[in-house]
Amino acid sequence: MKKLLMDILIKVNILKIIGDSKKWIEGISIHSKMVKKNIIFVANQGINTDGHLFIIEAIQNGANIIVCEKKPSFIQKYITYVLVKDSIEALGTISSNFYDNPTQKIKLVGITGTNGKTSVATILHCLFDKMGEKNILISTMGIKIMSKKITTLHTTPNIIEINKYLNISIQKGCKYAFMEVSSHGIHQKRIKGLLFTGGIFTNITHDHLDYHKSFDNYLSTKRFFFENFLHKNTFALINVDDKNSHKIIKNVLAKIYFYGVKKKADFKIKILKENINGNELIMDKNKFFISLIGKFNIYNLLASYATAIILLGEKKYEILKKIKTIKPIKGRFEQFISYSGIRIIVDYAHNPNGLKTVLNTIKKIKKKEEQLICVIGCGGNRDKKKRSLMGKIVYDLCDRSIFTSDNPREEDPQKILIDMKKFRSYLKKKDILTIVNRKEAIKKAIQLAKKKDIIVLAGKGHENYQEIKGIRYPFNDMKIAKTLLKNYNR
Repeated sequence: MKKLLMDILIKVNILKIIGDSKKWIEGISIHSKMVKKNIIFVANQGINTDGHLFIIEAIQNGANIIVCEKKPSFIQKYITYVLVKDSIEALGTISSNFYDNPTQKIKLVGITGTNGKTSVATILHCLFDKMGEKNILISTMGIKIMSKKITTLHTTPNIIEINKYLNISIQKGCKYAFMEVSSHGIHQKRIKGLLFTGGIFTNITHDHLDYHKSFDNYLSTKRFFFENFLHKNTFALINVDDKNSHKIIKNVLAKIYFYGVKKKADFKIKILKENINGNELIMDKNKFFISLIGKFNIYNLLASYATAIILLGEKKYEILKKIKTIKPIKGRFEQFISYSGIRIIVDYAHNPNGLKTVLNTIKKIKKKEEQLICVIGCGGNRDKKKRSLMGKIVYDLCDRSIFTSDNPREEDPQKILIDMKKFRSYLKKKDILTIVNRKEAIKKAIQLAKKKDIIVLAGKGHENYQEIKGIRYPFNDMKIAKTLLKNYNR
């Protein structure tokens, strides 16, 4: 792809251009090491590093145009410098322009909330695929254009990659896009320049307070998405059962729809029966069984159904017919039963509410004689306040607790484990096993388990790595558990 500089600067807030403005651009980068010839380098002030410090390196690697907020002390003769008020905002517009403004041609739906983003986005992707509606999924589990998974450099794609793959999906005939929208992405302006057809609010609970500093800041960031990215010709689908839902919709211009189980809503679902294999439900007078487990998954299913109705209203019967066949999502209450009857459940629950919901769901539907064992860790370099909360939840709700490593990142895993045990009821009723090595912790859980016992491996879900001191080592909870069970003939 090749574009004229002035064409990709349309609607960018430019302060000044130094140098030749009639240049051709063949790509965009925010990483100086990845710059090649005729690529535009956008220098932005990041959280940890300032991109302006890498302008020289970007030029040495082939950049012929630099977008920056500060005029460099040394101006190179054959380089064009575009001075802007906000590099991150400029990046969003530049990326969108370079890739032919894809969100003007595709219906993009953003899913935001503390829990359920990945599940709702994935269910929608699967549902629309079953309906014959070509679509793209953009989530923490990766990017999928129809059935093809795209390998990306980052777990969370940046705005350049988002526009790039949206453009590719349009060329392949996609009409819909379903994308997770995180609070970090909103706050860091990583979705700038995207046009949304609609937004879904799943819920909001304690999470990411290490970054947002307070719950009110976290809430206002979520609200910012609905107030600033959804205009009057779009829709906002809100979980009415969430106690903060009324705060989210305060100044929303979009058409608002509500979904829920408890309160009056535009889209409702009734739970007839819950068990460890799935749920029996009634939706729009239709009774059916689905293999998704837990009330939280019922909300995810309902949000997906409601979105499909809003976008494809005339196909209501077909939507109901197809949504019944949705299977559990990888790493989200994903189950495996060994030959001896030990049940392994892998879930991404990595915050207090998500963890409590998963464990309470199991306690509600399991039999009294079935022991509940949980292997749990907390991520390093993240919200420390939630560690003891999560430790207490596991300790209080499970028969056996095994505390271990999650992704310790740059922190000492032993210190994380100490933080997890800082709660009052600790050691009053039962002991906690502490095993730093996650594989050994899973092995211990299997050794403790008897027939029909349930082992929950929480926190990592679909992840296929464990991050320690900046290195990602291959690691997947479900694969490890299956291998260990096989070796133990269990």
